[in-house]
Amino acid sequence: MANQGFLRQGNKFSSAGCFGGQSLCIIVLILAVTISGCSTDTTFRVLDAETKKPVEGAVALATWTKYKGLPGLSYGYTAKAIEAVSDKDGYFIIPGVTGTIAFNTPYLQVYKPGYVGWNSRRIYLGYFKDNRKNKRTKKRDAFLMKNQDIYLEPWKNNGVYNHYTHNSFVAPSTGFEEGGVTNSKYRKAIRYEVMKKRIERSLHKKRR
Repeated sequence: MANQGFLRQGNKFSSAGCFGGQSLCIIVLILAVTISGCSTDTTFRVLDAETKKPVEGAVALATWTKYKGLPGLSYGYTAKAIEAVSDKDGYFIIPGVTGTIAFNTPYLQVYKPGYVGWNSRRIYLGYFKDNRKNKRTKKRDAFLMKNQDIYLEPWKNNGVYNHYTHNSFVAPSTGFEEGGVTNSKYRKAIRYEVMKKRIERSLHKKRR
């Protein structure tokens, strides 16, 4: 045919491109991607904070929260959840997401038995039985979703760390399964904390 293009001859669209040129087509595509949202994969490496060696088998849970309802009456829910496990070199990848949640920074939690849990919001400090007014956690500096190292502190039975308080610290977001995670590896991993918490409680009762 003499004139082929996106639409037939006689329409406002030309055969050279849509809306009169390729540049406008590109702009439209960019706007479409921007409105829908799209993030890229992020690579993390888990390292032992003391030895600086890779930590294999650490489970990561990333959750994205969205809100429903009117201002002042809104409530949050897990719109997306992704899990990953670090390999022998300590690496794990959180895949990129699409939609409006791509503009939000997820809540990232990383845990392995034998280490202090890590999350993107707060840092666990321990339990100070001699001064219960001391804070058990502190705010982490602004977390950015970018390729980076995560350092896990080895657990120490020095009387500062406490599985009872640590169990609460590593607990996942409520209802994160609704975000797409089934048979959660993270939830299975933190059962170790529940077991240790029960042992601590039992020892405490015997000492009384």
